[in-house]
Amino acid sequence: MSDTHTPPAARPVISRSTWLLAAVGLACMLLLANRAIAERRSTGPDGGNLLLDHGTVAGTDTAPSQAPTAERALGVSRVLDLSGRKVPLLIKGEPTIIMISSRTCSWCKRALKDLGEMSAGRPLPRLTLLTLESAADGVPMVESEQITGARLVGPASATERSLITGRFPGTPTFVEVDSNGRVVRTLPGYPIRDELKHWLEKMEIKS
Repeated sequence: MSDTHTPPAARPVISRSTWLLAAVGLACMLLLANRAIAERRSTGPDGGNLLLDHGTVAGTDTAPSQAPTAERALGVSRVLDLSGRKVPLLIKGEPTIIMISSRTCSWCKRALKDLGEMSAGRPLPRLTLLTLESAADGVPMVESEQITGARLVGPASATERSLITGRFPGTPTFVEVDSNGRVVRTLPGYPIRDELKHWLEKMEIKS
């Protein structure tokens, strides 16, 4: 019998620089994936980009004429108010910030908490809280944070709820709409407090 012994195969040694390159590569892949998701969320059925910042006119908050209307971006033109009446999504001639929210969304509640604290009791008449379950489900969300003046609405039907969530899979999502009813910019997800200050300014009416 041969007494020769075959040693086990040596494990490959992975250098520190290889690990670093792999980590950088993974980070790049995640960044690209997140960007692709955002682009999918921002693309309409005709392939056009509906929801991203449309390049506002310098010094204004007015969207260019080729920007989509809020109705086209969200896929709905009418919603239900607190009394259950079907009303237009927008009030003609009035700019607004549409915040798409859900009663089960903890980040929506966090954003509303920040808005309540920063507004310090000042009314927010240009906030349209579009709660996916119903307008009534938005009531405790604003009352708990002492937010006043907001317009509370909900989808007019399950079909229209599906249309909205198909365009905006996550909540919260903020949609800035100018006085012409066109989308100026959108912000998916919970923003940091400093970024939220910009949106808060648009929700108030300056004297």
